[in-house]
Amino acid sequence: MPMDWDEWQKSRQKNKGPLGPGLPKMGDAFKNLKMPGSGRAFAFLPIILIALWAASGFFTVDPAERGLIKRFGKYHREVGPGLNYHAPFPIEAVIKVNTGRTNRLEIGGNTGTSEETMMLTKDENIADIRFVVQYRVRNAQDYVFQVYDPEKAIRDAATSAMREVIGRNTIDDALTEKRTPIQDDTIQTLQAMLDKYEIGVLIQNVELQEVHVPRDVSQAFRDVTSAREDSVRSENEAQGYSNKVLPEAQGQAYTIEAAARAYASQRINLAQGEASRFKALVAEYKKAPEIMRRRLMLEAMDQILPASEKVLLSGEVGQSLLPHLGVKQAAPAPSAQPATNGQGGR
Repeated sequence: MPMDWDEWQKSRQKNKGPLGPGLPKMGDAFKNLKMPGSGRAFAFLPIILIALWAASGFFTVDPAERGLIKRFGKYHREVGPGLNYHAPFPIEAVIKVNTGRTNRLEIGGNTGTSEETMMLTKDENIADIRFVVQYRVRNAQDYVFQVYDPEKAIRDAATSAMREVIGRNTIDDALTEKRTPIQDDTIQTLQAMLDKYEIGVLIQNVELQEVHVPRDVSQAFRDVTSAREDSVRSENEAQGYSNKVLPEAQGQAYTIEAAARAYASQRINLAQGEASRFKALVAEYKKAPEIMRRRLMLEAMDQILPASEKVLLSGEVGQSLLPHLGVKQAAPAPSAQPATNGQGGR
């Protein structure tokens, strides 16, 4: 059966559906579509968003931290540890700064440059110095807002302070026994610089890690150091020999001097005794000259004769030697005569 075009066109205009007879229009289909409670949900949506935005201002600060509140990019106030609140972004924002942590800053080595560590000493030598700075934030506001890059400022100030201190010391001081005084002097100099800049940090320690000469002059410096060590060793040996010889010489001199004093005292006492004895003899001699003369002679002979050598000669030997000694031979003793009778023999 052929389709009646006119009737189909009338039916289409009556239904006014774009898809054909019996189908509703697009607007009527969406107009009838509704969600239960959708109007109230859309009404509370701005309130929920505002509440979430307002709640974003809550924040916590750790016990070792300080919170710095910025209002429209400018510092407004500082808050302590605990739960805090600031106006939500973009009105206010918070910066947390740890004031209880010890920060470590290495200058030189892998983190530095050669120009940063090369320093001129007092004796016009070049030293390659690498050191560590330990600091703690003392004033959070100054640390954050006073300079643009606090760590770079501390690094530059530490390099300048170390360069100044090394310039007041020789290369030997930095290499040997004066490392601790150099570190203490650097702490004081660096702290004075940072206080002047108002960075708000406290320098806790400066520690020298490596101190050596550049590689280009290391061999020459080692030769000079070796020569100085030889010189010091020779001086020490000479000083040791002097310390050994001088006490011995002083002891010998003291012994000789003591012996001389003892001998002088002995001779003086002996002379004084002889003088006293002579005075006593003079007094006795005046009383009895003849007796004292004989006594003195006998005492002298008593002292001389025991010490003299004696030779006894007898018989013919003695008679033959006596003329040579200037000694006259003694006359023989007269023999005894028998007694005679005065009347003669009868």
